[in-house]
Amino acid sequence: MEIEITTRNSGIPDAAKSYARDKLAKVGRYFDRIGQLHVQLETAKDTSRVHVVAHLDTGATLVADERHAELRAAIDLCSDKLERMVRKEKQRLIDRNRRGTPTEPLRSTQDDDPEPSYDDVIRQDLEEN
Repeated sequence: MEIEITTRNSGIPDAAKSYARDKLAKVGRYFDRIGQLHVQLETAKDTSRVHVVAHLDTGATLVADERHAELRAAIDLCSDKLERMVRKEKQRLIDRNRRGTPTEPLRSTQDDDPEPSYDDVIRQDLEEN
């Protein structure tokens, strides 16, 4: 999984970037088909914003965006949101693959000892009497 971190302001410390990298790398534990993570960190006067775009190998793109007064809290919230999205996508793929397989083996339409039809039973009764 490749993580690319960009900042909108030059005032974001390297410790925050490494914290974001470590926190978002843990998302890869839940689903190993995450190709790239694009992380954008931004600080304004009184809020911080974290925007994450995850490109999965399945072709899906997941986007998580969070704002908070503190940058680390915004990173935590965004990581949690992305984790939920990745788990949901993985479960969707599992369910889609399971849907096509039958749970019981199919029975053949022709049995070895077929049940007689109504007409056969009537004929047999008439022949016996």
